Amino acid sequence: MTAFDDTAGMQEALQPLLPGAEVESIVGWDWANDPLALGTWCIYRLGQLARVLPDLRTTEGRLFFAGADSAAAWRSFIDGAIESGYRAARDVDNSLTS
Repeated sequence: MTAFDDTAGMQEALQPLLPGAEVESIVGWDWANDPLALGTWCIYRLGQLARVLPDLRTTEGRLFFAGADSAAAWRSFIDGAIESGYRAARDVDNSLTS
C-alpha cells in the first residue's frame, strides 16, 4: 500500500475536517519515481526563497535568466514560467534600448 491508494488513511484524516465524508478512491501519481519525469517541481525550505529569489532573477552582463522557479507568482507552474519569460524579455528589451 502507498499514499496513493490508502483510502482508509485518507478517510481517517478527513473526518476532523469533513465529518461523515466517505472516501471512495484516491488517484495520484508518484512523479518523483516516474522514469520519464525524473522528479517534480522545485520546493524551497522555509525562508530559502526569500534569500535566493533575487539572485535567481539577476542578470549577468548579457545573460538573462528565466524559468518557472524564479517567477514572482505561480512558481513551478507553466504560469510562472510564462511570467518569468515576460520579465526576462522586458529586461532584454531594456538593456537593448538604454
